[in-house]
Amino acid sequence: MNTPTGKTAPKRTPAPARTEAAEPAADTSGRQRLMDAAIVEFSEKGFEGTSVLAIARRADVKQPLLNYHFGGKEGLWRAVVESTYTEAMASIDAMQVDEDTADALTKLRSALRVFAIINVLHPAAHSLVLREVAQAGPRLDWIIEHYMRPFHELLDALLAECQAEGLIKPYPRAYASVMMTSLLTSVQSSMHLIKRLYDVDPMSPEQAAQHTEQTIDLLLNGMLTDSGKRNR
Repeated sequence: MNTPTGKTAPKRTPAPARTEAAEPAADTSGRQRLMDAAIVEFSEKGFEGTSVLAIARRADVKQPLLNYHFGGKEGLWRAVVESTYTEAMASIDAMQVDEDTADALTKLRSALRVFAIINVLHPAAHSLVLREVAQAGPRLDWIIEHYMRPFHELLDALLAECQAEGLIKPYPRAYASVMMTSLLTSVQSSMHLIKRLYDVDPMSPEQAAQHTEQTIDLLLNGMLTDSGKRNR
């Protein structure tokens, strides 16, 4: 082909054809950014109040990338929940392997400790789950069947073992494990109050560990000292 100057234009190599999957497949960081953005959006606004556009904007990616990686909002929500609970269940499994010969009370303490620490490390995920617990629906059913029921069955078994040995009072099965887990995670819902009242960050690693140990002590031993018990 001649140019307006009469010279022959150099031949150009055709650009390789682009496919829709080529760009997203290479963008591994985009998937994680979507996960990070989604957990904030879901925890603050709930599933129904969160839009895929808001998630994509927060993640600074194009909306089609969300559909490519997760298939839509529901798939992304499940991926966020799975990422947190998978870590929690792996920690529980590791604890069980390490403490096969431990007594029931030691195993119970360890299970409660792992549960508390995981929730403190992932406050947004905890808030996301609490929203589903408060309103009930198919997403709560999915969380229960895949993650909550297996953990509470483990906790119930440990509590039953401790009760059979006369170590723990026979509280009703329907309330004991839920009461324990609720108290262990109460700091998340009160963190802003604690910061303003006492100028303490309850979500720092040191404070989280301290809160966990104090709450387990409260659950298993109560608040009264030996002197307090004698003076009742």
